[in-house]
Amino acid sequence: MAQNWLKNLSKSFAETVYKQFGSSSGKMLLVTSAIGVALSTLAQAGAILFNDKYSVSQKAFMIPQELTEGVISIASLFIITTPIQMLAKKYSTTGKVLTRDLKNYMQKHNIMDKRGSLDFNLKTHIESTIDGLKNSDVFIKSTDAEKLTTQNYYTNILQKYNVLEDTNSAIATAAGSILSTAVILPYLRNYSASYYQKINMKAYDAYQAKKQMRNNIYNQKLYSQIPQNADLKV
Repeated sequence: MAQNWLKNLSKSFAETVYKQFGSSSGKMLLVTSAIGVALSTLAQAGAILFNDKYSVSQKAFMIPQELTEGVISIASLFIITTPIQMLAKKYSTTGKVLTRDLKNYMQKHNIMDKRGSLDFNLKTHIESTIDGLKNSDVFIKSTDAEKLTTQNYYTNILQKYNVLEDTNSAIATAAGSILSTAVILPYLRNYSASYYQKINMKAYDAYQAKKQMRNNIYNQKLYSQIPQNADLKV
């Protein structure tokens, strides 16, 4: 019963993620990676919490550190990857990166001089061309076979553009993930570990100082109970 509930929950969750981000491989990779890191972090924190080998003071130090590193990992993933995704999309929309078919399309419509311009959007141009084509006299007066051929050409061009943009987004996400995991994240984790180590050392020093104070008070009480005129025998 519990297994079926967990299976249905996982299926529903996967369908929701795909519905929201299935049109963009890059976004779906980014979100699923973040979810994976979050679940892994919670699992590690839970393992520490229920591990009898660790003392309460050790758990109080290790669990916050584990959760902090998880938050840092997810934040680093989004902060590093999102700008790279945006840059990759810009390279696609401006025609900076082209397939052969898309290059032929731009040459056919005499817009190669706009390639790479920040104010140029290749996808918008293709969609506008399709809309204009359907309302043109040439298209309206064409035979059904000619209409189908023309429509298929532009539909395929738009589809090829969408595939290119999606591929560039996925590559950008992979590159951002590698950069975040291999370069940025180790530095941030070391900083986090150092921060919590300092907190732990301060807590330990405070504990030792309090312990020493209790010992001093105890020794003073013992000393005060010794008669001042007592003869000390060697």
